[in-house]
Amino acid sequence: MESTTSPAAPHEPPHTFTNNNGYDASVEQEIPRTLATAGVGSFPASSPEPAAAGANTFNSIDDQISALSKHASKIRLDDVKGDQARDKDKADRATSEQVLDQRTRMILYQMINRGIVSEVHGAISTGKEANVYGAAAHADDFSQIHRAVKVYKTAILSFKDRERYITGEHRFKAGADKGNNRKMVKLWAEKEFRNLRRIHSAGIACPEPIQLKLHVLVMGFLGDQRGWAYPRLRDANIPADEAEETWNALYIQLLGIMRRLYQVCKLVHADLSEYNILYHDKRLYIIDVSQSVEHDHPRSLEFLRMDIKNTGDFFRRQGVDTLADRAVFDFIIAPEGPVEEPSLRESIEQLYAARAESATDSKGAAEQEVDNEVFRQQYIPQTLEQVYDIEKDAERIGHGEGDKLVYRNLLADQVVLPKTLDGQVSEDQLDEGATLDSEATSDEESDDESKFSKGPPRGKRFEDKEEKKQRKQATKEAKSEKRKEKMPKHLKKRLVATTSRKKK
Repeated sequence: MESTTSPAAPHEPPHTFTNNNGYDASVEQEIPRTLATAGVGSFPASSPEPAAAGANTFNSIDDQISALSKHASKIRLDDVKGDQARDKDKADRATSEQVLDQRTRMILYQMINRGIVSEVHGAISTGKEANVYGAAAHADDFSQIHRAVKVYKTAILSFKDRERYITGEHRFKAGADKGNNRKMVKLWAEKEFRNLRRIHSAGIACPEPIQLKLHVLVMGFLGDQRGWAYPRLRDANIPADEAEETWNALYIQLLGIMRRLYQVCKLVHADLSEYNILYHDKRLYIIDVSQSVEHDHPRSLEFLRMDIKNTGDFFRRQGVDTLADRAVFDFIIAPEGPVEEPSLRESIEQLYAARAESATDSKGAAEQEVDNEVFRQQYIPQTLEQVYDIEKDAERIGHGEGDKLVYRNLLADQVVLPKTLDGQVSEDQLDEGATLDSEATSDEESDDESKFSKGPPRGKRFEDKEEKKQRKQATKEAKSEKRKEKMPKHLKKRLVATTSRKKK
């Protein structure tokens, strides 16, 4: 039966519209033939209201949350280990609220959904910068792989004390925005991920970087099969009968790691201490490299000196006979030398042998302590442009003390240690009366010491005043002659006439 309603009559939509829900199609109504033939279906031809359009833009996010919410039970922060129960306390709830906000939980859900981790357990360590949680992933053979998830705090992390690590870092030039905490934390996490990847590829023991998503970093787990993390070097439990030998070996091992970090990875840890080193089975593991800087950073050498001081003080408290800070510093930044074992260990043993030959038994320890304090207060230039007393340092080099400069590695060996024609004896040795091999020279040549004497010092500040005046006068006369040659002939005749009248 055809409808008798006029086409111009207003049409009532067969569906009910409600805010945030759209059109409700639960009530079945007859669709007019005019709308059905037009292909409109069950929806009216008019556009939805603006409120509905604004509300429906979040449908994709809501769908994603509902799809990932099935993994919520896999984040169990109350369990530290699989075989150990842990009581909740206020600190745990505060940490969860500060770090695992809705955004962080969504990132963890996504990682669980992709199979990067299967479960997230309790906190391994907590700090002002980030928290590290234990996690587990299931391999293809259904075995469990332990991993660590580092979550950087985005709400309470302050970058005021991180200014010295950021300024001059080329990786922060394009995106450093200290007014945006989330953006800065993202860059900070990316920096640690890249540093870990560089260190791990160099063969240095550290957590293996696996995945990075915004401020959440997934790493390899440094611990045993039960999920217990390796202790920090500060908490290492070493038997008393092996303590002396083990601590000495660990100190030598750490010096080798610091040299490899600088020479191979081109990095300086910048916060190396017994708190950022893990220990297991007489082996050291480097962690927490988010603040590590490139070797050409404006303050990299200053950070390196601080690392040497912190680690040296710790090992001295353990009774280790440590090297002087200056000797360790030169060993790490020296461009020549080995960077692989066992040659690294041999080089360090040579440093001990050289110190034993030069030091006395009565003043060795006291002099080393004084040298350490002096070295810690010295200004270390990164480039030759930053040397503020060039004349004083040049005078020291002239006296054969170039090897005592803190920046000697910026200079060529020919400058620091001047050599003779045979390339073996330096000038300071010649001044002290060192004798040369006379088998290849005649007696007359050996008696003639004029060729070994130093010439007059160079530079304007060492010239005589009369010589300076004569040189200025000669320069003035030379310029005057050049001007006369360029003069026209009539001006030359007039100048000659004027000069002759003055002489009369």
